[in-house]
Amino acid sequence: MIAQSFQRQPNLGKVTATLRTHEDRGIMVDFFSDALPYISQAATLAIAAAAVAFSHRASKEVGQRELSTKMWEKRTDTYTEILRALQELDPTRRPTPEGFIAQFDQAPPEGMELLARDLESEEWKQFTARVDSFASDEVRYLFYLWLASLSGWCWLIMKCVIHHGSDAAKYSEANDELQRSYKAIHAVSLELTEQIRAELSFKQRFVRKVEVTGPEKYFGAVIDVQFTRGKQVDLEPLHAARLTSIARQSTETRVQMVDRTPRTDARFRPASDA
Repeated sequence: MIAQSFQRQPNLGKVTATLRTHEDRGIMVDFFSDALPYISQAATLAIAAAAVAFSHRASKEVGQRELSTKMWEKRTDTYTEILRALQELDPTRRPTPEGFIAQFDQAPPEGMELLARDLESEEWKQFTARVDSFASDEVRYLFYLWLASLSGWCWLIMKCVIHHGSDAAKYSEANDELQRSYKAIHAVSLELTEQIRAELSFKQRFVRKVEVTGPEKYFGAVIDVQFTRGKQVDLEPLHAARLTSIARQSTETRVQMVDRTPRTDARFRPASDA
């Protein structure tokens, strides 16, 4: 009869398996029901941690953008000041050697300024500090090359003044060098202006290779500048000595020199001395 009963119920194994499956599902449901609060809590903590991390990163990015914006504003202001200085200290706006000689008799006892601005003033020192702080390496290099070329111009003006009327050959030589100096300052001014314009327009630009000539025994001054093809690799700023005024002591003419860095730069080819 048992055999007949199994014969009559051939699907009993399937029913038992189905019941067991429902029981397993029930256990799993109970398990997930009990674990759900913990899972929810873990998910909340994970979301909170992610939110904190995202907030921190966003705050850091905002801070970096604000800092970059402030730095860019300071760089823009500094570049504007540089362009203004290029105009104010343009040597073609200053007297010729003959003009300085004509003005010499009316000069005050402390002397007559060669340049239109006092490069020893606190205002100028603050300006150069901003150049050192905010300008790019390329602009900073060209800025100090421009100052070095101004120093060379001052040197040659003094040579012309000293030899005027006393040694025609030396005056002619100094005047020829002076004309080269004007061209050098103009070339550096153009290169510096182009570099600033490129950077303010967010364009990549490199300084062209530079060859300079400076007077012997006058450290850092430049009287001739040639820009050639290629890239200038050495962007170490040039710090030149400077002539600031033509001073008088009794009846003699005396040149006041301000030597910032008493060292010879190996990149200079010495020219003839005064």
